[in-house]
Amino acid sequence: MVSGELKNKSMHPRIKRMDMPESKIPDKRWSIDLEKRIQQEHYADEILYNERYGFNPDSGKEIFVIDTPPPYPSGTWHIGAVAQYSMIDVIARSQRLLGKEVSFPWGVDRNGINVEFTVEKNTKRKMKTYDRAEFLELCRETIETFTQSMRDTARRVGLSMDFANEYLTDAPNYRAVTQAIFTDLFKRGEIIEDLRPNIYDPVEGTTIADAEVERLTRKTKLVDVIWETSEGEKVIISTTRPELICACGIVVVHPDDKRYTHLVGQEISLPLEVRDRSTTVKIATHPSVKSEFGSGVLMVCSFGDQNDVSVFRELGLNPFQAIDLEGKMTKIAGPLAGMSVMEARASAIEQLEQSGRLHQIAEKDQEVPVSERGKNPVEIILLKEWYVRQTHMQDKIRELAEDIEFHPPRNKQFLLDWMDNISIDWPISRRRWYHTEIPIWYSEDDSMVVVPPAGVYVQPWKDAPPEGSEVLDRETRELRGLYADMKAEIGALRGEEKVFDTWMDSSNSNLFVSGYLNQPDVFDRAFPTAIRPQGKEIVRTWLYYTLLKSALLLNKPGFKHVWIDGLGMDPWGRKMSKSLGNGIDADSVLECGAGGKTGSWQVRGPEKSVKLRANKIGSECFRLWKACDAQVGDDFHINPEEIESKYFGVLTKLFNVARFASQFEVPKQLDRQPEVLPIEDEWILAEFHQTMNKVQQAWQNLDIYTATQSLKTFGTGILPSHWLEMSKSRLYDGDEKAAWTIHRIVRDFMSALSPVCPFFTHYISSTLYGTSAVDVRSFPDLTPENSDLCKLTSDIESFNSETWKTKKSQGISLNAPISGVRVPENLQAFEEVFTRMHKLE
Repeated sequence: MVSGELKNKSMHPRIKRMDMPESKIPDKRWSIDLEKRIQQEHYADEILYNERYGFNPDSGKEIFVIDTPPPYPSGTWHIGAVAQYSMIDVIARSQRLLGKEVSFPWGVDRNGINVEFTVEKNTKRKMKTYDRAEFLELCRETIETFTQSMRDTARRVGLSMDFANEYLTDAPNYRAVTQAIFTDLFKRGEIIEDLRPNIYDPVEGTTIADAEVERLTRKTKLVDVIWETSEGEKVIISTTRPELICACGIVVVHPDDKRYTHLVGQEISLPLEVRDRSTTVKIATHPSVKSEFGSGVLMVCSFGDQNDVSVFRELGLNPFQAIDLEGKMTKIAGPLAGMSVMEARASAIEQLEQSGRLHQIAEKDQEVPVSERGKNPVEIILLKEWYVRQTHMQDKIRELAEDIEFHPPRNKQFLLDWMDNISIDWPISRRRWYHTEIPIWYSEDDSMVVVPPAGVYVQPWKDAPPEGSEVLDRETRELRGLYADMKAEIGALRGEEKVFDTWMDSSNSNLFVSGYLNQPDVFDRAFPTAIRPQGKEIVRTWLYYTLLKSALLLNKPGFKHVWIDGLGMDPWGRKMSKSLGNGIDADSVLECGAGGKTGSWQVRGPEKSVKLRANKIGSECFRLWKACDAQVGDDFHINPEEIESKYFGVLTKLFNVARFASQFEVPKQLDRQPEVLPIEDEWILAEFHQTMNKVQQAWQNLDIYTATQSLKTFGTGILPSHWLEMSKSRLYDGDEKAAWTIHRIVRDFMSALSPVCPFFTHYISSTLYGTSAVDVRSFPDLTPENSDLCKLTSDIESFNSETWKTKKSQGISLNAPISGVRVPENLQAFEEVFTRMHKLE
C-alpha cells in the first residue's frame, strides 16, 4: 500500500503535523542532480577512492582478479557495452562485499586498424603515404581523445575500477609483454613463419584470421561457362568467380558421377586468355564436388574458397597468385591484369560472351565472406606470415575448459562450436602500423634471427636490437649466442616491418592483469584469474585466443569463471548500428534528468522512425534496469522509456522507505537484537533473513539477476506495503523495537544493494549510519530465521489486500474503522497487529 511517498505521518491520529519527527535525509526525493553530486564527490577524492577500490595483493584476503574486457575507444561508447560493463562492476562490488581482495583493472585496447581508418578518413590520406613515425603519432593523439571520453563515461555509469593504474595495450609496458610472449613461443616452436594461403582484405591491406570473418548475403551472378576438352567435348562449368579462371589448377568431378567418368584424365582448355602459365588443366575426381551444383563439374582455383585451398593442398598442386596485395589482378590474368576484382569479373563475362563461351547467367543469393571490421569482401592469397600453432591444442583446451565454470552454462557451447571449426593455424602478422611490432631482426643471409630480452619493448623497423638480445638459428630456434658478441658475424640486420594482429595483444589481458612477468609473486597467487566477463560476440576471438595462450604458455585454464553476457539490442530486438539508424547514445541516457533536462531519442524502427522520451534515468536507474531486466547471457532490449517507467519508481520507493525511517532515532546497538520482539517484527526479520540469504548466495554465484530481483521484491513489496503499515503507529509512538527493526533492515539492505546502486546506497547509509554501504567488506550478518512465520507471508498479504479492498468497495477511508472483518485462524498471532493496523471493530 505504497504510492509514491509513503503514507504520510498525518495518518497517525495522535500526532499533529507540527509534531512530526524530522527526516534526517535532507533531500525529499532521489534525483539525477543528487546522483551526479554524489558521484562527483566520490571520484574527486582520489586518496579515498584508491583506498576503497585499489588492489592490495598483500591484504591476506582471497584474491579476485577480474580480466575486464579492455574496451576499444572509437568514439561514443556503445550503450550495450556500457550496460555490460556496469554489470561487471556489480560483480566487482559484490565480491568486495563478500570480503575478497578485488583487482578490477581499467584497461583500454588501443591497438588496431580502427584508429588507422579514422586517421585516414580525417586526413583524407592513406596510411602508406605517411612517414611511419608521423602516422603513429597521429593515431596516438586520435585514440587518446576517444579514450578520455570513454573514461568519463566509465565514471558516469559508476565503475569502481582501478583508474590510477590504468593499462593501455599500446603502452610500452603492455607491448613488451606481448613481444616477450611471442619470443617465448617462438623459441618453443609454437610460433612459425610460413608461406600459406591467407584470408586477406585488399581494402584494409592486411591478413585477417578466420575469427575476423563475417558472412553477408548479397546478390551475385552465377555464370555457366563453356569449356572444351582435349577430345573436343564441350563441358559447362558454373562459377560465381569467372575472373579466377586464370588461377584454375584442376577441374574435378565427383568420383561417383557416372556422367563424367569418361572425362577423367583428359586435359581441358581454359576459356579465357592467360599469361605465364599453361592454358590447359587436367580433369580428375574429388569427393568434395557437389554433383547437384550447376553441371556437377567444378573448377578449382587458387583460391576461390577454403575448399579450393584444401584441394590444392591435398593434390599437391602449385598455386597461382591471381590477385595482388592491392586487390588487383596480376599478369597471369592476361588482359584482365591491373583490374580490380569486380572490374575483372565484369570484363571476364564480356569476353566469354564475345568468344561464344558464355552459356547463361543467373542471379542468385550468395553468402560472401567479408572482414568483420571493414565489411569488405576478402580474398585468399598466398602470403608469408607468422602463425601461432593451434590445431594440435584443441583437445588440451577442451580439457582445461572443463575446470572453468561458465555463466550461464549454456554459453560454453559458443566456445566449443567455434573450436569445432578450427582447421588451420592462427595467422598473427599484419601489414599495418598502429599495432605491436613483431620483435625480430633477420641476419643478412636470413639464416639467423635476433630477438630482444623479455620486458623490453622494441620497434625493429627503426631500432637496433637492445642490450641482452639473443641470436637464434632461424629454422631450429637453437641459441647461437648474444647479439653483442656476434655483430660482425651476422652482418647488417633487417628489422621486421610487420606487426601483430590486435588479438595477439588482447589475448594477453588475463596474464597482464595478474602480474605475468612483472609481478611474479602476485601472479602465482592470482592466476588463473578469477573471472573473464565478456560478450558472446567475442567468444571466438578474445575468449578462445586467451585460452589458447594460457594453454600454450602455462598449461592452465585462463580463468576460474567465464561470464558471457548477451547483446544490447534496440527496442525491437535488432542489433544497433549506424546503418539502421537505431542507435541510442549512452551518455544521453545517463544524463537524462540532470538539470531538469529530459531525454529524447529519434530511433528508426522496422517500419518507421519513432521518438522515445524519458524524464529521468541516470546511472543508478540504468544499472538497476540491467541487473533486473535480463539474466546473464540473454540479449537485452534498450528502451529509455521502459527503463524509466519500470525502474526509476523502484528507486523512489526505496528512497521513501529510507527517508521515512530517518525520522526515527537510530539505535546504538543495531547489531544486537532486542529481546522479545513483537510478532510483526519477528515476521519481517524472518522474511529479511530469507531475502538476504538468497542475495548472499546469489552474489557468491555471480548471479546478479537473482540478487537484485530478491532485493527489489522485498524492498518495494512486503517491507513498505505490509510491515511499515503494521508498524507505523508504533514508530510514531517511539517504540524502540520498531525503530531497531526498520533501521537494521535499511542499513543491511543498503549494503546488499550497494553493488547495483552504489551512489544511492552510499548516500542513504552514510547519511543515516555514518558509514557508506560501499565500504562494507563482509556480507551483513543474517537476522534470525523463522521459516514457520515465513509460511504465513502469503496469507498476511492476502488478508491485508482483502481488507483494503473491502474498505474501498464500501467507500471507507483506509484510516477509518471497519467492522465485520475477522482475522483467519492461522493468523491469530497477528490479531492485535491487524486490529491496530486496519482499525478492526
